[in-house]
Amino acid sequence: MNLRAFAPLLAIGVAVTTAPAFAQSGPLATPPLSGENRSPAADRESPLLDSGLRRKADMDDPLTITGSLRVRYELLEGQFRPGLPPRDDALTIQTAIAADYRSGPWHLAAELIDARAYLVDAPGAASTSEVNALELSRASISYATGPVELTAGRFHLNLGSRRLAGRNAFRNSINSFTGLRLDWRGGSGDHLVVFQTLPHTRLPSDREDLIDNRVRVDRESFDLVFWGAHYSRPDLFQGITLQANAFGLNERDGDNGATRNRHLFTWGARLHRARAQGRWDLDLEGAVQTGTVRASTAANARRQDVRAYFAHAELGYSPAWPGKPRISALFDLASGDDPRSPERFGRFDTLFGPRRFELGPSGIFGPLARTNLLSAGLRLDVAPAPRWDVMTLWRPAWVHNRRDRFGNTGPADPQGRSGRFAGHMLEVRLGHWLVDRTLRLEAGAAVLTTGRLLEAAPNATGFGDTRYAYGQVQWNF
Repeated sequence: MNLRAFAPLLAIGVAVTTAPAFAQSGPLATPPLSGENRSPAADRESPLLDSGLRRKADMDDPLTITGSLRVRYELLEGQFRPGLPPRDDALTIQTAIAADYRSGPWHLAAELIDARAYLVDAPGAASTSEVNALELSRASISYATGPVELTAGRFHLNLGSRRLAGRNAFRNSINSFTGLRLDWRGGSGDHLVVFQTLPHTRLPSDREDLIDNRVRVDRESFDLVFWGAHYSRPDLFQGITLQANAFGLNERDGDNGATRNRHLFTWGARLHRARAQGRWDLDLEGAVQTGTVRASTAANARRQDVRAYFAHAELGYSPAWPGKPRISALFDLASGDDPRSPERFGRFDTLFGPRRFELGPSGIFGPLARTNLLSAGLRLDVAPAPRWDVMTLWRPAWVHNRRDRFGNTGPADPQGRSGRFAGHMLEVRLGHWLVDRTLRLEAGAAVLTTGRLLEAAPNATGFGDTRYAYGQVQWNF
């Protein structure tokens, strides 16, 4: 396929609600995350749900029903992933309907999400990232008393920057969890979240059922447990918010089949200052990961000690000019694994964190991931006219360890002879609210140029630069 043939798609992209989103208390109409929880780079993203964050109902009707329909077409040429065809495309449709009932201290919530994909019959195209048909993604009950709120059931997690736990905004399917969550809010704006959950294993997982968009209920079990705590203190000094977290992930063989038996403990901290016109903003975050994993999924595989880490640094400035521009410099580091040390494992696991808001589109593209990565970047956000927004991003990327694979599924050179430089990622995104906060069109394009690693690695595809484009329309009602 020729990308030029699909140029009209780059003039398309949408989102709709029957009333202004900020006036609704339903989950699909939740306003963008507060400065406490947002990454500065995510400020132009679409509204996101924070299902555990207590929201103040401002409507007389205690029952709110909201919904969303998003249709996206993606096209890729010059595949960088080994073993896949040079061209790929996908049509994804995500439908969501949510109901929230509030009465005094009680809050009942449910959300049905139907994520389907078409044109994904090529090898490797269909996965649970695109397909999760007709799933009850959220079904919870909450009780609030004083500064404390307890939530039980199925819910989503948006914690801090969302780099380690967050609801997906671009990916077609959504991370869901079953368990308990406790929120405490102090008089100074402090917010403590403690949770014990069973992450959902999205089903089906076999290729034919995914291509057919087969409906199967997701599974959760004690074979995979995600637990931890997140603390936030706003305005620690000069508008700086302090956040700290400690997350645990325990995995074992069971209904999900053979696993690497991950037993990970991830702890980290963040300093964040929200963007505002006429001033600098910043986002500094780091995490260390320890624990054990098996060298493979074999039951008798060697157990390896985990020593991994990641860091993010971002500095932005928003001049008081028309169009509310913001320019920012970014840096990301995520450790990779060195196969020469079989007793240790160094590849950072980003747990349940989305990446689109700072590492480029995911979907069928997604070359950059928060693992084995060393990347700088420059980003420009601007609103050139009412209800229009434009984002451009440039990110040169290297692998942290030259003997580990690039990203989640990219080429690798176990001998390290192909160097570290993977290439340059360039992205542009254009969005337009046809109806303010109701109907949105969005389109984007990205290119990953081939650096030495993507050209010379033993399993490099040889397809040249990767070109990607998408157009989407989204309607919230």
